[in-house]
Amino acid sequence: MTSEVFGVSDCAFCGIGRGEIDEDLVVCRSDNVFVVPALKQRRRNPGHALVLPVSHVTGLHEVPTELLHEIFEVTARVTAAVKDAYGAVGSSVLQNNHIPGQVLHHVHVHVVPRFDGDAFRMPDPELCEAPRSVRLERAGALREALRLGS
Repeated sequence: MTSEVFGVSDCAFCGIGRGEIDEDLVVCRSDNVFVVPALKQRRRNPGHALVLPVSHVTGLHEVPTELLHEIFEVTARVTAAVKDAYGAVGSSVLQNNHIPGQVLHHVHVHVVPRFDGDAFRMPDPELCEAPRSVRLERAGALREALRLGS
């Protein structure tokens, strides 16, 4: 299902999912799910990643069961990999479903690496756009950790 306001043709995540843009930022991909570093990163939680379906689905309650299982299987692998990729002690897993102010209406699961003393907050006023070079570096580290963990 697509959002009435924000459809497939306007969705940056769909472009990435189809391999049309930012392919170098894709950490891993199956026919149904892909992982990318989040555009906005927390200074104290480097390595924030997103797990997304390739298909354009706007609400978690709309995701077919089989795809939902795959999304969360990949999410589980990413939570393990952030420890090796970034030295995290754990992670927080979040999913926002049609919240006020949401700009991209495409289901995605956040995996936020956690560190001792990181003072994690939601929302985080220090959240800011990470330069592409930083996201590429983080994608490479996570890609390698996932490869070694397979």
